[in-house]
Amino acid sequence: MDPQYSRDQFNNFQDFNSERSGPPEIRPEEITFEELIGTGSFGKVYKGRCRQKAVAVKLLHKQNYDAATLTAFRKEVHLMSKIYHPNICLFMGACTIPGKCVIVTELVPKGNLETLLHDQKMQLPLYLRMRMARDAALGINWLHESNPVFVHRDIKSSNLLVDENMRVKICDFGLSALKQKHKMLKDQSSAKGTPLYMAPEVMMFKEFNESSDVYSFGIVLWEILTRKEPFSHHRELEKFREAVCVKHERPIIPADCLESLRKLIEKCWDKDPQHRPSFKDIISSLDHIIIDAAISDLRGREFWKKNFITEQEVPSEAFIDALCNWAKAPTRNQCDKASLEYLNIKCLKAVLADSSKNEGSIVNIEKFGKILEFFGPMNETTAPGTTSIMDTIREVLSHKWFHGDLDTTEAASRLNGQPIGSFLIRFSSTNAGCFTISQVVGDNNSIKHQRVSRQGPKFIYQNILYNSLIEIVSKSAGGNNGDLPLNSNLGVPNYKFLALFCNVSSSSDTY
Repeated sequence: MDPQYSRDQFNNFQDFNSERSGPPEIRPEEITFEELIGTGSFGKVYKGRCRQKAVAVKLLHKQNYDAATLTAFRKEVHLMSKIYHPNICLFMGACTIPGKCVIVTELVPKGNLETLLHDQKMQLPLYLRMRMARDAALGINWLHESNPVFVHRDIKSSNLLVDENMRVKICDFGLSALKQKHKMLKDQSSAKGTPLYMAPEVMMFKEFNESSDVYSFGIVLWEILTRKEPFSHHRELEKFREAVCVKHERPIIPADCLESLRKLIEKCWDKDPQHRPSFKDIISSLDHIIIDAAISDLRGREFWKKNFITEQEVPSEAFIDALCNWAKAPTRNQCDKASLEYLNIKCLKAVLADSSKNEGSIVNIEKFGKILEFFGPMNETTAPGTTSIMDTIREVLSHKWFHGDLDTTEAASRLNGQPIGSFLIRFSSTNAGCFTISQVVGDNNSIKHQRVSRQGPKFIYQNILYNSLIEIVSKSAGGNNGDLPLNSNLGVPNYKFLALFCNVSSSSDTY
């Protein structure tokens, strides 16, 4: 920006920084503009730099500062300076000199949620999308629980920013309003917000409160679910207003939607504002929905909800003890280190726990859901004639040919130079709950990868039904698709898992 202003003019606008808690004033020459990254209610948003830090810089669409525009700008600055929450975009300062007004916030690197959702090349599993929805709900709940209450008034997917860890932050407070608890708001001349996400009572110039944000969130939830634009068939505003406000039209929820998610969406966009849930209730519902999205096994869902309802990652020790209690099996500290029960715990941790994080070994809900798809179904207790999931995992890992989580390239590397007929079995990297048999089938070290699919608790390999992976190998299955019948002697050993079955000293504290 061209800093053509006097020191006196700059000082005249220090009133925004007069309170110690107010926003820090930023001088125009401290800001460098780079590329355009978005457009908000009142201005364009640029990537930039300020005081040696990469930031987002919001510049008003117009710089002919009439009183109303300048008042709205200063209002947003004032609002943002008082909001601090991990799921709300961090306000860093502002320049309030007329003609040079900008707001500086943290730079959220992955852009807005709308762009990510509508990019079909972007892998966004339902579990991740529901976690993003919960992030947004946490931010809005913070606004609604404040005193006075912050009503955002422009909740939409393009106002939800996504950081490098796929966490969501709310932005753009240009239309926000303050209200006392239990009081109502009302637009006088024009309805403020984005029509596609606007609550019916707002469009009809009726009194409204924070439940209007709940309606908007319901539309966003539908968009997060379907990854489609809401009301895309509407082109005329008046017909759209009649459809939503009079005929109560809402987007069609897909038939395969989780029932828990369907109920929440329908509650959020209820025509009666008093019937819509609070964001406290929405967050509670999303805790259950996240579990439903991550874990398809019904017993597995029940287990996680009973023990870790608000958590998506838990310490592996706490998880294993909870699972042992669920299965009515001895916990880590209750069983002998040389016992079969302790070996079960070691094998479970080997396939489930993630030790890549600094805080130690953890279990992720999504990984747990996938393990249940591979080794489930999960039983609460071991009834006569049934096998617990921990027993199943141990039995599979005890065979040298099982390699677990391995991609195609790594499988080929481990089979390189092995005799014809050599094979290994691994998790499928593309199909949930399925396995892949990788086998050397030719003299030139050519390798064939074939899927083992699931049908309930059964396994299907080359159109034949088996009771287990172990049975597939023991019955020398295969040989019908340009491969060779499986020979257990030619299984390529996985020493990582085999090491679990070495004798462990009873005094050892590791597992």
